[in-house]
Amino acid sequence: MSDQPNANRRKFLRQASAAVAAIPVVSMVGISSAKADTKAEDGHAHNYVNNAADADHADYSEGEKCKNCAFWGGGDAEWGQCFHADFQGVQVNAEGWCDEYVGA
Repeated sequence: MSDQPNANRRKFLRQASAAVAAIPVVSMVGISSAKADTKAEDGHAHNYVNNAADADHADYSEGEKCKNCAFWGGGDAEWGQCFHADFQGVQVNAEGWCDEYVGA
């Protein structure tokens, strides 16, 4: 009996394992390069304001801020990433608010 089929199977499994292991690495590279230096301005999208206290919208409730929204992607104490599709490519203020707010 030939050892060739087992060798081919092992080679395939090694290559498949390497490909699966590379997926998170490739994803992380995409996320890190997506970080933006542009800061969102009032009115960017969805009634966004840089200071939640300035929110003049019927959906706003006291205490709702970007930094405690489910879309908050983290950042420093003042600015961070928002994972909502309409805020890709810009940073939002941690104290900001928009009408897409979702409690975390």
